[in-house]
Amino acid sequence: MYEIKFTEAVFRILRDRRQGCVDYMTNGNVKSMEHYRELMGNLECITHVEQELKSLLDKQERQND
Repeated sequence: MYEIKFTEAVFRILRDRRQGCVDYMTNGNVKSMEHYRELMGNLECITHVEQELKSLLDKQERQND
């Protein structure tokens, strides 16, 4: 049960962070091309972490079956 709550919390943090980056960019707060690239890098990292977590969860679920 603890693992499920932990996983949900991590995904919530990632989702909030992604939305924060998107909101920041769409509200015209990007100061330079370098800043834009940094934000895009953050979004790519968030996507990568989400994919890795989903993969690990799927792998664990298959082992438990």
